[in-house]
Amino acid sequence: MKKIFVFLCLFLSLPLPLPLPLLVSAQDNAILNALNQYDYQLAIQLMNKEKKSPELEILKAKCYKNLLKYGAATAILENVVRNDSLNIQALSELADCYQSAGNFKSAELIYSNCLRLEPDNQYFHLNYINILYKLKDWDKTAVEIHQAFRRDTIPVLYSLLGDCYWQLDKNDSTIFYYKKCLTYSPEDYNTVFKLSKIYLQTQRYNEMIGCTNDYISIDSTNKTINQYNGIGYCFTQQFDKAILRLEKLYSEGDKSYTTNYFLGSSYFGLKDYYPAYEHLSEAYANDSSNLNLIYYLGRSAILNGKHAAGIAVLNRGLELAIPKDSVLYNFYSHLALGYSRWNKPQEAIKNYEICMKLKPESQITIYTIAGIYDYNLKNAKQALKYYNMFLASFPKEPEKNKEEFLNELSGTYYSAVKHRIEELKTELFFRKE
Repeated sequence: MKKIFVFLCLFLSLPLPLPLPLLVSAQDNAILNALNQYDYQLAIQLMNKEKKSPELEILKAKCYKNLLKYGAATAILENVVRNDSLNIQALSELADCYQSAGNFKSAELIYSNCLRLEPDNQYFHLNYINILYKLKDWDKTAVEIHQAFRRDTIPVLYSLLGDCYWQLDKNDSTIFYYKKCLTYSPEDYNTVFKLSKIYLQTQRYNEMIGCTNDYISIDSTNKTINQYNGIGYCFTQQFDKAILRLEKLYSEGDKSYTTNYFLGSSYFGLKDYYPAYEHLSEAYANDSSNLNLIYYLGRSAILNGKHAAGIAVLNRGLELAIPKDSVLYNFYSHLALGYSRWNKPQEAIKNYEICMKLKPESQITIYTIAGIYDYNLKNAKQALKYYNMFLASFPKEPEKNKEEFLNELSGTYYSAVKHRIEELKTELFFRKE
């Protein structure tokens, strides 16, 4: 079977399937025929009848990988590498298996080993960069990409580098490298999309219009880029151009929230309230929580004579804009707690007093204010005021069965507060206040 090893050397450097003339023996032809027919299971069965060799095992692992059986492929390749840690072909295939199976950390380690063996190998370096990117190691990915640029200009890496800087919150560098990528590949939709998204988030609307117009001149059918373009025109108050772009999308069947919202907003900007109401109503049906949308829709309805509908929508906006007392109470009570623990008692009391207005029945709030006046501010008179308010929040003590009454109030600080009131009165008496 010596000829099969010649075949294997050729096979490992070529894609499947291969031309039949590469093999001559019946067994070799059977394996190659199975590969040409994409019958990898049969190819594996035939190879299992052959004497094991590193080359044959690598070939078998590639067949398993093509069948998405990464565990079997990995086990074979790990065994080959265990016996020969310098087998670059096995290392490369093993790294690829790890990557395909989602084991990026192991793939990184293998590609790192490959680069130590062949430091100038561009294929290994690019795969190493890809793995670092998938591991979200943005700093290291950026360093390796810059190193790759010292050897060769690879346009797609500019986009990856832009992604890294975006994740690192370096917007200017992100934009620079996305634009650099587009100078080489202006038809790159993904990069145009990402660049438009950054322009929108950073409110650089004119630049968003420019980059989307450039792409539309290449591909005028892309819905998302046309949408971004229309949004840019809307934000820059070029409402006629926004309507022209977004109406085309709408007429082609795009009834999405985004298209309806910005199309309706553009009509609203032109004070053309009927189409504004129609499109904003469609957007509202998809998302009724956007306060800007609610305002535009409510006003459009009223100015269209749909007074009841407009009032209903605006009332809905007020419900969303003004939190319920219970929500506000939670916010103010924790603000007060924060000030109290920060040793700012006066600020704490201000927030607790707001809590009392929002939830007058809250006994714990009254008790807490009394405690701050008593122990933090040493203001006995104010402490007495709130301690008495606390006691007044309970039912009046009966003349009979007082012990039973007090037992029912155990755990409410009632008895402790009564005792503290007497102590404070005594203190004030002796201080003659």
